[in-house]
Amino acid sequence: MALITANVGDLGEKSIIVGNLQRMKTVTSLLDNPKQVSEFAGYYTYVGNYKGEKVSVVFHGIGIPSLTLVTHDLYNLGVKEIVRFGSATGLKDVKPGQVVVPIGYSYNLGGTFYQYLNGEFTSYALTPDYDLLNKVVGNLKQKSLEVRVGNVFTSDALFTHTKDYLEKLSSRNHLAVELEGAGLYFLGNLMNFKTVSIHLIYRNGITGESLSQEEISNKEKTIAQAILESL
Repeated sequence: MALITANVGDLGEKSIIVGNLQRMKTVTSLLDNPKQVSEFAGYYTYVGNYKGEKVSVVFHGIGIPSLTLVTHDLYNLGVKEIVRFGSATGLKDVKPGQVVVPIGYSYNLGGTFYQYLNGEFTSYALTPDYDLLNKVVGNLKQKSLEVRVGNVFTSDALFTHTKDYLEKLSSRNHLAVELEGAGLYFLGNLMNFKTVSIHLIYRNGITGESLSQEEISNKEKTIAQAILESL
């Protein structure tokens, strides 16, 4: 394995991946008997149980190359469903505190995708598992969260996100922008495992509205519960 030290079956078949260590603590706090089973270069892996189901919670780092190392490891270790729980910058009329579930990602194909595709394609469907998406959306709504389903843009360069750039993405019907999700949907389709992403909107990049840290913590705990109930 590239980053996760474990054997096939150790992590169960269902995993939640996160790019924020505080978010990892939030998710693992909801598990029964969570245990750290791997750590390498700051990439932590925990395993616990939720209502009798073994679930792993894994830190994926920042950016597509980092995320694909982790998710490819999970695939090799027998994981069949991966839910990414992240944040995003809202566009259009998407408000801080709303939850965006991408039905598809836009992405400017770069090195990671080209190397996996080996020159066979110049584009690829970046879509989730439909049944898993429906289950997650239903559970989020049951917890009275405001859910938006639509297109999201995955960026490789955070510091290029000027207001003009964000307005252009918004005009092209993207609900939000983030840094990793396209990589998850790409590998899920390429390697045939189920995926979906959930993004809490911390701020709107055009209006400047944002959540407080307390609001983020409360929302993320509720979202984590909805995700676990979907696995």
